[in-house]
Amino acid sequence: MAQGLCPGGREVELFNEYYFRPLRERAGVPEDFINSWSIDGLSAGGGKGGTLMARLDNFIVKELSKGDHQTLLRITESFSEHLRTGKSLLSPIFLHFRDKATKRTFFAMRNCVGQGPFKALYDLKGCADDKTLEKDGIVIPAVHKRIWNVAMWSSCCWSSARRRYHRGKVEARKAQLFVTSTQKDSVLEALRRDVSYLAGQRLMDYSLLVAIKDLKDEGTIGLPSGQPFIRQTKDGPVAVHIAIIDFLQRWTMGKRVARAIKVFEKNKATIPPRAYAARFAVHFTQQVVAVEEEFADLKVNGLMALSPKGPEEPLPDFHLEKAEEPLTFHPVPVESVARLEEPRVNSLREDNKTAEINNIEGPERKGVNCCGSGWLRVCG
Repeated sequence: MAQGLCPGGREVELFNEYYFRPLRERAGVPEDFINSWSIDGLSAGGGKGGTLMARLDNFIVKELSKGDHQTLLRITESFSEHLRTGKSLLSPIFLHFRDKATKRTFFAMRNCVGQGPFKALYDLKGCADDKTLEKDGIVIPAVHKRIWNVAMWSSCCWSSARRRYHRGKVEARKAQLFVTSTQKDSVLEALRRDVSYLAGQRLMDYSLLVAIKDLKDEGTIGLPSGQPFIRQTKDGPVAVHIAIIDFLQRWTMGKRVARAIKVFEKNKATIPPRAYAARFAVHFTQQVVAVEEEFADLKVNGLMALSPKGPEEPLPDFHLEKAEEPLTFHPVPVESVARLEEPRVNSLREDNKTAEINNIEGPERKGVNCCGSGWLRVCG
């Protein structure tokens, strides 16, 4: 075990330290960064899966399911390379370990939004699963509408908590992210690069975590480069934090079954990786809005926002394709993104996980590499 590294004072087994230690060193993360963590301090993270996590000042320790553990083992090398070689919004992971006493596995990542209160905190996927987590300093608990809960079928039977949660979902679907022109270019460059990488690793169901709050004197060690994004408002400087989280979900048979069950659900999250990446990129290209460095009386999400000048810039379209030929740009109408499907995979290739899909060096196709993914890219 690395000197000074002792998560929670417990005896642990470390995974892929060859890749994670350089990431910590590069970001200036001290070796004792989660030594104060306690396994008894885990609590539900608020997601549907009920994942347990512990929040420290600047970092989060999260328990891994068996599937997420295997995915992280598989992608660590390419993930490390992706973070080191270009702009990224992926929430940095700095440690992967197993507690020897309990046999439970965990990873430690940067808390990319810092501490509240938040003017707005969103969990966004560009689909019907978008939600508001906190608004004006008030946490909005999730109250899900389940098909087996007959009382939820009609909105007239909803509780006040369900109505508030639903209003937050409607707001989140329309939420626009206001940044400067330079910041917008940086955000979209990183986002397009990230979704191409994630699609290449056959990952989906990730979210864009967006936090808006008053500028605070918080540490920036380990944050994605260039963050937080600062913009001036009439009431003072506002910090905007943006990170892609929950990116360890693979497109498995279970996901295919879930997609079939949700066949009548509109704009669902459970779609193949390539289609998910395309929708994600198109949606946030629309929702990230550049504004000028001047004040105006325009209210956005309860904030006094900066006023945009001039005509709106045209929206670039995206097309994900196999990188087997010289890469070109192929515009695809935005409305056609929902029809993108995952190509059929023969059973031999699906079974040959060690040789292809699960190769931690990243899959390769005819020697062509793109954004670290090796076989997919986003064109735009």
